[in-house]
Amino acid sequence: MLAQGSPNPVTDGIPPLPGLIETDWLPFPFTMNWIFTRPGKVKFEKGEPFCFILPVEHRKVEAFEPVIRSLESNPGMRGQFDAWNRARTDFNTRLASGDPDAAKEAWQRFYFKGEVPEALGTAPATHSNKRRLKTPRVG
Repeated sequence: MLAQGSPNPVTDGIPPLPGLIETDWLPFPFTMNWIFTRPGKVKFEKGEPFCFILPVEHRKVEAFEPVIRSLESNPGMRGQFDAWNRARTDFNTRLASGDPDAAKEAWQRFYFKGEVPEALGTAPATHSNKRRLKTPRVG
């Protein structure tokens, strides 16, 4: 499993140090590690998240073979990026000028809605903007 700090809250002065732990054979607890970025004290409040645990299938990460390609190597994706970039630039310009319609939009949220601008398509059916994980059970 991957143990890391909570994905959204930030604790000032002490970032988390994520770790990938082989829990399939581990007969003892693991630690959640943090590093101070300056002298001082840090207090975690009661109920404040201090460790985010994400299951990772053992040995799957070694099977990944990342490939770095330029955006130009995929003309379809380049076109979608350019359309998104035009829409985002227009939105930011309207927002900065005080356009009330842009302010109502608040944010375009293309990814959240599983959309791309200018009707270039939609996200695959597998797109999920919220994970619905099972509640841990006591075994």
